[in-house]
Amino acid sequence: MRNKLIIECLGTFFICLVSVLASNPLSVAAVLCAMIYMGGNISMAHYNPAITLAFFLRKKLTIKRLFGYMAAQFLAALLAAAVVGILHGHTAERSRDIVDALGESAMTGASIAWPVEFLGTFILAFVVLMVGTSRRTAGNSYFGFAIALTVFGIISTFSSLNLALNPAVQVANDTIGITGALNADDSVLKALSQEATLLAHGLPRTVLDIFFIFLGGSAAAVLFVKMFPEDN
Repeated sequence: MRNKLIIECLGTFFICLVSVLASNPLSVAAVLCAMIYMGGNISMAHYNPAITLAFFLRKKLTIKRLFGYMAAQFLAALLAAAVVGILHGHTAERSRDIVDALGESAMTGASIAWPVEFLGTFILAFVVLMVGTSRRTAGNSYFGFAIALTVFGIISTFSSLNLALNPAVQVANDTIGITGALNADDSVLKALSQEATLLAHGLPRTVLDIFFIFLGGSAAAVLFVKMFPEDN
């Protein structure tokens, strides 16, 4: 169990790191592919709490491992956010951006983003279950490419929406500012106050974003079980 958790934490950390920093979806897909082949034989290479939930609903994971994997994944997300936040710091420009963001509704664009997060995570989780757990594809060597190409295709198609498709990536994205405030150009306390206010302002949106991502993964697992009951 220990090695599985270490692999999940390590893989999720680098996926979150690249997802936050990279502007090219190919970078995200490439690192994801490498991490899947790196940890697939150890932890099944979930690196995504929504995928872990899908495996649990697919009856491929115990409740103990479900919570263990998720704890490792969210810890990795916070560590990745800490690294990026410290690297980026908190500048005067960031302060102005926060003021602008606080003047707008956190729900702007949600009616478009939520269905796409749901559908994107749904097809991602379904592909993972098909290439990673189905008897029909047992022993294949292309599982990493299939999953990475799915992520690349979805993120590229909906690049303007800045999709997460992964609750850990969502958490990493939304908590960067807190650690960035520790490397503020001006007052650390002022920067922390601004970042905490922004985090609270966007919290309802973050929670709902994560809900729709989990919903997509769950729907994929339910469909898989209904379609292939003999695989259970």
